[in-house]
Amino acid sequence: MNLAIAGAGVIAQVHHVPAFTANGACIAAVYDRKAEKAHKMADPFGAKVYTSYEALLQDEQIDAVSICTRTDLHSPMAVAALKAGKHVFLEKPMARNLAEARLIAEAAADSGSVFMIGMLNRFRTESQILTERRLSGRMGEIYHADCRWIRRRGVPANPWFSQKELAGGGPGIDIGVHAIDTAWYLMGCPRPLSVSAVTHSRLGKLYARGVESYGSVIPQSGPMDVEDAAVALIRFEGDKSMSVTVSWAINGPDEDFNLKIYGTREGASLNPFVIYSEEQGYLMDITPRFSRGDAWDEGFENEVAHFMQCVKEHKQPCSSAESCLTVQRMIEGLYSSSLSGHEVLLNE
Repeated sequence: MNLAIAGAGVIAQVHHVPAFTANGACIAAVYDRKAEKAHKMADPFGAKVYTSYEALLQDEQIDAVSICTRTDLHSPMAVAALKAGKHVFLEKPMARNLAEARLIAEAAADSGSVFMIGMLNRFRTESQILTERRLSGRMGEIYHADCRWIRRRGVPANPWFSQKELAGGGPGIDIGVHAIDTAWYLMGCPRPLSVSAVTHSRLGKLYARGVESYGSVIPQSGPMDVEDAAVALIRFEGDKSMSVTVSWAINGPDEDFNLKIYGTREGASLNPFVIYSEEQGYLMDITPRFSRGDAWDEGFENEVAHFMQCVKEHKQPCSSAESCLTVQRMIEGLYSSSLSGHEVLLNE
């Protein structure tokens, strides 16, 4: 695969490039508005450098594009790449909002290309083990999930994350997409019906007003017009449910990404990884052991391997446009419910 990297920022440097090269892809081109950044990434591979995305898409030697840009650029760049006949691997979240995500889904459906969202936690070993157990029937019916990711002081350093016009929202979309997508996937992707949610913009507003004691909340200068915490209850078809709590800044303990799923025969916790089962009348706590390095690196490498296999076999990826459009619908419901102060129904 001759791959072009669109956006030479941290996510591309630390995760996308290593994951694609580990899977045998050729880094053939790098696009970035800043030529210096593009050259820094491209030169070690002898790759072409583009400061025009349109020119990149006209390069017939490029098979696929890995989009690692700001969220506001996801929809126009993904749609343009699909219309140009390129396969597309798009870093999460899918888009700033549901309308932009729909444009991507429509372009993906109309194209003959493979399109995939980078929902890396679907590809962790823990997720694969739990999916196998669910599909085999060992877990029974999974009826509830609780997912959390709490950062005491963890607003992203790059200022665009804190601007709604560029990011679409705060932790609800940035890390909430990981929590919601992984829990929903492990539940078996039930149809979402409604969302009741609250978002809080407390510490960020205090910082904006110059309260010095909250100076560590935002590590960069500039506006913060997104929430710093979000809480939601999502209802699904079949009387199933999910609770979500995420934050970038809160006066409480840090809680690394974790979720619990509860089934009629087994339940599980992702971090630490424990399966709660019962055998011969005894309650059993099962802790599978497996060899691997960093869970995030593993997730990136596995999802990229899946993408490249889908391109080779021209099949639909696990985290397809249609699948992730449903995740975007839940995130949109989270913000709509918070704004209205009421539970909102999720229309198809």
